[in-house]
Amino acid sequence: MTTMMQEEVVSVRFTLREKQALTSTATLLGTQAGKLAAAYTNEGVRRSRFPAIEFRDGQPGRVAYLYGSRWPVWMVVDLVRSLGGNVEAAAQHLERPAALVKMGLAYAEAYPEEIEASLALHAGRDFAGLKAEVPELEAL
Repeated sequence: MTTMMQEEVVSVRFTLREKQALTSTATLLGTQAGKLAAAYTNEGVRRSRFPAIEFRDGQPGRVAYLYGSRWPVWMVVDLVRSLGGNVEAAAQHLERPAALVKMGLAYAEAYPEEIEASLALHAGRDFAGLKAEVPELEAL
């Protein structure tokens, strides 16, 4: 379920070079420069609030990851839940400091709709589900 957020207009000044880069990137991505600037601003604000989080392209769209790792935040949440909330055990499993795991959980708490949507999207992606999509997939 998506929620409609009221948008506000903000005036921003770019150098010509920055504007050209934004416009060309937006064109490559098939979006408008203003929408891309808003998305970049949103990510920047989130990164400043949660410095241990970075964003990468994924499903769906841009995905929050623990900084310097291959772990999306939704997977960290799933792991911690499967370990009964044991953050230390999750940190040991991830081979990352517990503080980093806690930052991921804090991000998930701040943006629960995003994390729950990713969890729901990936819930059916077990081996059998993937095998149905990619018949040549083999278990190791």
